[in-house]
Amino acid sequence: MLSGGQQKFYYYYFIVHIFTTVVVDSIVVVPDSFHFSKSLVDYHIKLNNDFLLYDKPTWLWWFVLVECVGQLPAFFWFVYKFRQFWALKRTAYQEKMKKAELTNCQRTLVRGLKIYGWNAALTTCFCLYKIWTDGHYPGDNYLPLETSDKLKLMAVYAPYLMIPLRLCFI
Repeated sequence: MLSGGQQKFYYYYFIVHIFTTVVVDSIVVVPDSFHFSKSLVDYHIKLNNDFLLYDKPTWLWWFVLVECVGQLPAFFWFVYKFRQFWALKRTAYQEKMKKAELTNCQRTLVRGLKIYGWNAALTTCFCLYKIWTDGHYPGDNYLPLETSDKLKLMAVYAPYLMIPLRLCFI
């Protein structure tokens, strides 16, 4: 299981990721006319040359659909399960009966975290691969991204590989 500090990190990571999914990532699957943060996403695209969010390739649409339909509810569930685990941990020392409940809660939480970790790490790894191999400046000209711009965009995506990947090994 994660240490106490790591648990808090992931607890807040999931809270922040709820907003990231709703405000930024969902623009891939929600039509522009219905999306309230289009100007923010357009700013990100321009600042980081994020051709993936600009082009919205079909494979990315499916990845983001899985994120919105599967991962987004899981983020709320993870937040709930961390709080439940901490509450059970506080009382488990006082009541022997709660220890089995604590173990079950921990087992369920770890299983969910690993599933999320593999899914998020693999999809982000594919995004990083596409940035490196097919990176181009957003627009109609398909001018290849300079290496420095590829690395800058990859740096934006990298935490969404490394943070979930850590969960695969708990």
